[in-house]
Amino acid sequence: MEVGLYGPSYNAIAPEVIRAFEERQHLLPIVFVVEFFLFLTMFIVAKGRKQAEITRADDKVQVYSIFQRLVLLLNIIIMCYLFITGFSITFGNVTGGGELARFMRSTHEIVGVGWIPVWLIMTIIAFKDHKYFKRSSTKLWNKIFLRGKYEPMDRINYYMYVSFGALLVISGFIIWWMAPDAATHAETIQLKRFILFIHFMGSAIISFFTFETVYSYFVSVKGYIPGVITGKLPVEYLEQLRPDVLAEEDLRK
Repeated sequence: MEVGLYGPSYNAIAPEVIRAFEERQHLLPIVFVVEFFLFLTMFIVAKGRKQAEITRADDKVQVYSIFQRLVLLLNIIIMCYLFITGFSITFGNVTGGGELARFMRSTHEIVGVGWIPVWLIMTIIAFKDHKYFKRSSTKLWNKIFLRGKYEPMDRINYYMYVSFGALLVISGFIIWWMAPDAATHAETIQLKRFILFIHFMGSAIISFFTFETVYSYFVSVKGYIPGVITGKLPVEYLEQLRPDVLAEEDLRK
């Protein structure tokens, strides 16, 4: 399909997709709300909420180093901000204008660029399938890489985080880098719009696995969040819910 209303003619990228999206954009908030509550119901029914029986609350061991806690918390905070501001952009016709909406949309890209190194570091330290790697020092290794082993579903979540996170950071960086100006040709804007659809697809898919991961670690298991903040977890908590962490190293040393 050729477009030539303003300036020279150029080929539009997937005009039928763009038209369909614009025509049905008002339905997106409903779809996401239904999706969110559907996932929440599935998680509650399938996983419930686990809680370790703690009789020795003061008997704690250091599980997370300062570096790991910083990366984990930064990743959580930045991803939450990107989801919120991303929805503000996607549902712009619903959220409307105003200073707050303008601020959220203007900061989404720059915060997303800042997430790139956090995503990369998180990808590295959360890689747990490294049993064949040579470790010169277990103590130093565990200050960088997260302890424990992945259950099958957790492993899927990790690889989805890596793959679709890569899709998001690459597409997001291209969109940010190709900032339009007065000299930008309409084809460039069309390309950015096409990449934006890829970016949106990646965010929609990664959200499911992110919700699953967040629910599994932070919601379904009581007491995990304080452990990430302080870096310490009760021994009984680990014995009952995370024995794989204790099996790696004697944390009492």
